[in-house]
Amino acid sequence: MPRSIPAFVNPALLIWARERVGLSLDGAAERAGFEAERLRRWEQGEDRPSIPQLRTLGDVYKRPLAVFFLSAPPTDFDPQREFRRLPGVTPQSETPELRMALRAALFRREVARDLYERMQEPIPEMAAAVHPHEDEEVVGDRIRTLLTISWDAQVEWPSAYAALNAWRTAVERVGVLVFQTGDVDMSEMRGTSIPHGPLPVILLNSNDAPHGRLFTLVHELVHILLTNGGHRTSPMEGQRLPEDQLLERVSNRFAAATLMPRAEFLAEAARHPDALAGDDAGLRRFANRVKVSPEAILRRLISLHRVPASLYREKRRDWQQRLWYSPRTSQGGPPIEVRVVSSVGRPFASLVLEAYQRNAVSSADVVDFLGVQLKHLGRIAGQLLPGPGSAAFA
Repeated sequence: MPRSIPAFVNPALLIWARERVGLSLDGAAERAGFEAERLRRWEQGEDRPSIPQLRTLGDVYKRPLAVFFLSAPPTDFDPQREFRRLPGVTPQSETPELRMALRAALFRREVARDLYERMQEPIPEMAAAVHPHEDEEVVGDRIRTLLTISWDAQVEWPSAYAALNAWRTAVERVGVLVFQTGDVDMSEMRGTSIPHGPLPVILLNSNDAPHGRLFTLVHELVHILLTNGGHRTSPMEGQRLPEDQLLERVSNRFAAATLMPRAEFLAEAARHPDALAGDDAGLRRFANRVKVSPEAILRRLISLHRVPASLYREKRRDWQQRLWYSPRTSQGGPPIEVRVVSSVGRPFASLVLEAYQRNAVSSADVVDFLGVQLKHLGRIAGQLLPGPGSAAFA
């Protein structure tokens, strides 16, 4: 049997790709199915992998094959990032899963930009901006106007998932790519954004409840609008400065005012006196009506001086151990077309399929961009058509 032809790669690229994804040499070797000593020899230039072996490493590191043949490691590959962390998470200890998810989001954004250029189509631009010292109610109203979402429509949506679909579609319509990942633990990330345009990105954690994802979606949209207004985003790594904390608080206030506009929210609150008294069932009914979490309801009531802060403190510990929604039961998961569109978003999936139909990309490109075999493209195209059930959100 003939020996495989070695790939003449730069060993420094092998080390760079492994370290950037946060894997030790032993961890990378285990995931790739190689002996650690063999990987060490490749990284030290004492031996070279074959093309199939290099492709396996690319799958583990989430890198295209071509990157390993560069003359030097890229210096500008990672975006400026901030993300909603849960309490107790230490910066600079990101898992490989989080790093891969961030890298995949950036990769798709660059793919989308390239496809627009190849097809000679204008890249969507969103010029809207907000500033941290604006009145939150004014900002909330402006964001709802930008997204063309009315209060009447919001309270009539049949479920939190329907609300999440509608808000996501509205955000995508104004020129933002919205992706999802289910590979990152909820204890590490709820959401993140790549805020600089064109084509800013919001990445949501699909392990979160629909209420949580919806708030994260709007929170990250606010960060994009703050960036458009000339305000830098909070860094993902390292300690946050006081101004970073300010922007986080501002983003939360603006998101709350967007999802729960003052006049309409208070009118609805008057119909739920049991919620104002802190009754759990009343808070749940109020939350289901507005399509936000009971915690968001209560925090908004506190900010509007309708309930005391002590009520929130009394319930917070209980909330930290409670699910306010019905978790999905695992029965094999949704079909492939739903998973793909849910993960990459309608605009990105549609762009890739259009580029393929116009011969702007190859079949191998489509497989790489969507992470799906070609035999599923017809079902994905059908999922992108308007109609009942086509917007299912996994």
